[in-house]
Amino acid sequence: METWLAVWLATTLLVLALARLKLFISLSYRRQGEDDRLDIDVYALKKLISYHLEVPLVRLARRGGLPWPESVVDTPGGQTETRAGAEQRFTRNTWKIFRHHPRHWRYLMKQLRYYTRIYKRLITSILVAVACEKLSWRTCFGTGDAALTGISAGLLWQLKTQTYAYMQRRLKSVVRPAFRVSPHYAREGVEIELECIFSITLGNVINAIATAIRHLGRGNDRQWKNTQSKV
Repeated sequence: METWLAVWLATTLLVLALARLKLFISLSYRRQGEDDRLDIDVYALKKLISYHLEVPLVRLARRGGLPWPESVVDTPGGQTETRAGAEQRFTRNTWKIFRHHPRHWRYLMKQLRYYTRIYKRLITSILVAVACEKLSWRTCFGTGDAALTGISAGLLWQLKTQTYAYMQRRLKSVVRPAFRVSPHYAREGVEIELECIFSITLGNVINAIATAIRHLGRGNDRQWKNTQSKV
């Protein structure tokens, strides 16, 4: 009896410790000239547990006179490589479904709307428990026209202010941001450095996923009942 009590107590303490485990998500985006880079790091326990993801950026390129999406990724040799195969296959298959199978297209759109609602519910449940620990956004740019650059600088400040206000409304807490806009009136170009660090406890993530799965199950039950009534 004492052994079972000790196991139950140890299990309970372990579950409580995991539920309070704080996860950190770091997003880092840099753009300098034509070079883009987006890095995502997820870590916990002072980076004792960590995972790094480099997201390939998709851009439009002219191929055969038509705009095609392509991604740029870093190779193991330290150089960049342009890959367009996966994006072009996705575009071609989507177009084939839209043109030759309109019923399948309507079914896909219906499924997309359904899962989008589940996704929004999941994201909303997670965001209210997220704290922004760092928010740094520096932009240097120039359009080549002094008047246009000045107007764009004002609009950019407005965009950053609105972004900060939106985060304050949606997130649990937001640290004071470090925003900077540096217009260059004599040259063209854009340089962006954006860094955000968010934190959330593992217990809140599990609760949000469990809530989304419950709604997913209710939706499947409703679809099953509709199918049975039609039969």
